Amino acid sequence: MSIKEEELSKLYETSLNQIASMHEEIIKSKDDTISLLQDENISLKATLREIQELYQEDREVIKVLQDQIKHLNHELEFVKRKYQLMWNQAIENYKEKSK
Repeated sequence: MSIKEEELSKLYETSLNQIASMHEEIIKSKDDTISLLQDENISLKATLREIQELYQEDREVIKVLQDQIKHLNHELEFVKRKYQLMWNQAIENYKEKSK
C-alpha cells in the first residue's frame, strides 16, 4: 500500500467510526426520547384518572346537594301552607270574636 492509499484508508476508517458514533448517539437519543414520552404518557394517564375520580365525586356531591335542595323546598312549601292555614284560622277566630 502506498502512503496515499494508507491515508485514504485511515480517512475512510475515521469517517466510518464517526458515522457509527453519530448513529449510536442518535439511537440513544431516540431511545431516551421514547422513554421520556412513555413516562409522560403514564403520568398523563394517572392525572386523567384522578381528574375523572374528582369529577365523579363532584357529581355525587351535586346529586346530594340537589336532593337536599328538593327536600328543603318541600319543607318550605309545607311551612308556607301551615303558616297560611294558621293565619286563616286566626282571621276566622278574630271575625267570630268581633261579631
